[in-house]
Amino acid sequence: MAHQKIVFVTGSSGLIGSEVCLFYHQQGFRVHGVDNNQRALFFGPQGDTRWNRQRLSDLIPGFVHHELDIRDRPGMLALVRELKPDAIIHTAAQPSHDRAAAIPFDDFDTNAVGTLNLLEAARQGVPNRHSCTCRQTKFTGAPRISYE
Repeated sequence: MAHQKIVFVTGSSGLIGSEVCLFYHQQGFRVHGVDNNQRALFFGPQGDTRWNRQRLSDLIPGFVHHELDIRDRPGMLALVRELKPDAIIHTAAQPSHDRAAAIPFDDFDTNAVGTLNLLEAARQGVPNRHSCTCRQTKFTGAPRISYE
């Protein structure tokens, strides 16, 4: 029996992450999503993404949700080591430039430290399988660029 590939998506309950989950499911991947609904803390009840997590569970048979904060370095490393995903797609973020000014440390910890935690978990947990896609506008204001 052939190995079913695994995709690991951070920010899986968000707008972009949820669409990534659906796309990879349609490509035949087993989908594991990480999201801790941090948007509800950043933006209040209107930012709550639990409805979208439920939508993914309804649309993707076998969808596995992991309630984990990307800022949790040991947790991210343990999960990546356990799953050994074939693909990691990082969409978790505090996305608002306006909100970033009000919560600079939370913004930096989520966007920069969370990304570093994921990159290090990938380096240690699934060596020799790396690709990085970055929403560069969050850091520089420049257009979106993908690196592979």
